[in-house]
Amino acid sequence: MCERLGPLLQEHAVGDFLGDLNSNQDLMASFEFFLPEILREVYCEWRGESLDGVYPRVFQKTGDREAELLGLAIFISDQTLTPIHFQLQLSPTYDRVTWLELRLGEHTKDGCCRREPYGHSKVQGTMLHVAERFDSIDWFYHAGYGERDA
Repeated sequence: MCERLGPLLQEHAVGDFLGDLNSNQDLMASFEFFLPEILREVYCEWRGESLDGVYPRVFQKTGDREAELLGLAIFISDQTLTPIHFQLQLSPTYDRVTWLELRLGEHTKDGCCRREPYGHSKVQGTMLHVAERFDSIDWFYHAGYGERDA
């Protein structure tokens, strides 16, 4: 992941859009493997779960060696969609993640994690909806590590 994200961050200014799924397929695929590992450290149900896609609605450089992504992720177990948001910072050598804040899923009224059936038109509509109400999402999973450099 760092091999793909590091050069992208070095090439862009703070505030720049870092691309979409089509321009960053390999990077999005690396997030699919990296992020569940973090969740497995905190949530036992993630030992049998993974991601099968990350669809960015917002993907931008937010600081020196920092990126933020907001969009949707697909659970591999049932191919359903859920909101995802993470911020991370790479080391000064761009070879490892030194800080990460990850939020995934949304609480439903019955206390479960919101999962919506996958479908191309549904992805576009749900992504727009997630971005519009980002501040009001009651996140289901929250994990992270490290300290953010000033």
